[in-house]
Amino acid sequence: MRTYLPQESLTAMSSFLSVRSQDHRESRRGFTLVELLVVIAIIGVLVGLLLPAVQSAREAARRMQCANNMRQFGLAFHNAHDTLGYFPAACYTVDSLDTSVFPAAPKGNPSRTEHSWRVKVMPYMEDTTLADMYDFDLNWWEGQNLAVAQNNVSVYRCPSSPVPEALLSTPPGPTRDSDSNAPALTLSAPLGTSDYEVFTGVKNKVFSPDPYKNKGPETYGALIKDKVSEMGQIRDGTSKTMLVVESAGRPTMYRGKNKVATGEVNQCLGWADSLGPFKLHLMGPDGQKNTAPKNQGLPFNACNDGEALAFHPSGMNATMCDGSTRHINDSIDLAVFAALITRAGGGSGEPLATE
Repeated sequence: MRTYLPQESLTAMSSFLSVRSQDHRESRRGFTLVELLVVIAIIGVLVGLLLPAVQSAREAARRMQCANNMRQFGLAFHNAHDTLGYFPAACYTVDSLDTSVFPAAPKGNPSRTEHSWRVKVMPYMEDTTLADMYDFDLNWWEGQNLAVAQNNVSVYRCPSSPVPEALLSTPPGPTRDSDSNAPALTLSAPLGTSDYEVFTGVKNKVFSPDPYKNKGPETYGALIKDKVSEMGQIRDGTSKTMLVVESAGRPTMYRGKNKVATGEVNQCLGWADSLGPFKLHLMGPDGQKNTAPKNQGLPFNACNDGEALAFHPSGMNATMCDGSTRHINDSIDLAVFAALITRAGGGSGEPLATE
């Protein structure tokens, strides 16, 4: 005998089964806790793999921008040479006032005032707004020049360099170097800074035997203090002689890539500061002079106070005297690096300036 359920019961049961089926389907659309943890772990691994690549790409872009800045220096120097017939001095110092040294005013500095190479080539760069405001009859810290010097100029800053500390008071020039008469300054705004500088030569006592022991013209860099340089004086070859290098992070002091905690002020305060050009010294890995055996000093990246230093991972950019820009690896041989600095050292016994 068959038993038939009432129509109302069948309808209710059908509705119940339909709801349970729908609930089951909806519950399958989510993740279990284990699945979620696996997905998070995979994403973490991918991010960990991707981050170094992103950082590397960003540094490559920053290094390229730095090289572009330095190409502008090369063009500016060559434009100056085409116009004037010479490269300006590495800096014009207090010696310009000494009539026993310069009976006539130094070439390129008829007012015998103190100036940086950066302000001397600025009129030959694309943007001459600040150059038009600068008065070469005054020292860099005098009159309207100080207001000009307080401007930040992007082409003078390497994008890989840390932001320097803001200085609103500065020590007098003679405490930084005897080449300057600049007074102590109290500023309303920090000086615009620069991560780029020039070598004026190679010191003696860096090597043994020493090709630079006579301290003569064979030790000179492409640019020297208070005297202009002509293309014909670069006898080692314009493509084998450095014109501009990096000395990044100034005026903050660095030894290696570590900031000096004492708050010691760097020799060079800003891009308009006449102080800053330097010679190659015997530098130890501690960032101090003469703490390494001869022939074993660091070519650069020991410190940024009177030496070349860059914050790129593998080396530094340099503009050569032919206007080209090269990336120089920090593993370069010290003697070869010294040869790249000198403009006429080939006859002194130094090696060929090739990497």
